[in-house]
Amino acid sequence: MVLADGHVHVYDCFSAAAVFDAAAANFAAEARLADAPRYDAVLCLVEGATERFLAGVRSGDKGRVWRGRHGYWEAESSDEPESLVVRRGGTRLAVIGGRQLVTRERLEVLALGTTAPLRDGDPIEATLAAVHETGAAAVLPWGVGKWLGQRGAIVARILADPRWRYVSVGDNGNRLALGPEPAQLAAAQRAGRRVLPGSDPLPLLGQEERVGSYGFAVDADLDWLRPAAALLAILKSGASFTTFGRRAELTRFVGNQLALKLRSA
Repeated sequence: MVLADGHVHVYDCFSAAAVFDAAAANFAAEARLADAPRYDAVLCLVEGATERFLAGVRSGDKGRVWRGRHGYWEAESSDEPESLVVRRGGTRLAVIGGRQLVTRERLEVLALGTTAPLRDGDPIEATLAAVHETGAAAVLPWGVGKWLGQRGAIVARILADPRWRYVSVGDNGNRLALGPEPAQLAAAQRAGRRVLPGSDPLPLLGQEERVGSYGFAVDADLDWLRPAAALLAILKSGASFTTFGRRAELTRFVGNQLALKLRSA
């Protein structure tokens, strides 16, 4: 079984060791719930224009050994530039590169499994096409307030257009657990479009503890020498995906939104 968090950021305010510790603990907890004694754990990075965690680790600028709560994490290079593996004893995490792009319409597009130079600010159709050309998986992720009004109509139009049949949608651990399901997400699921959830930690202290707490599971095996290529092959297959974890409770949702407003003030 592969357990993957499809929306991961490693912000500068995070400790890398704390990110890996949390991911390992959260994935292990989910594996116990699923009665899965063997699983492969994946973190899908979706780095914004100023985020350079993967490149920094590969160059050594971000370090390659980190002291965690239960021992040291060590980075191991894979056979592809789009990924690396971090290991603590017998525990391994595949860290797969990707981008979070902001379109001209102020919508987000995720590109999973690529380190290709992709730019912000293009129209959404051009952005989706550019992601597809790199061979990455294109995802339209839900975001607080971003699928409403005119922008919500754009998302609905894209998901209804057969030209973009390869585009997945991304659910988000920041969405209210008891809130109504976005209409676009429900329509995508009815149409059989793939849903790839992720935790999407916010740039706030303590948010690294959420990494690995919300994501997707699939009955497959990972190639640890080429984990990005393996994950992309799984995403393009007809395999059945399920969602694991829980979204935000009301108190956490409100607290996070207030903290973000104070941070940007």
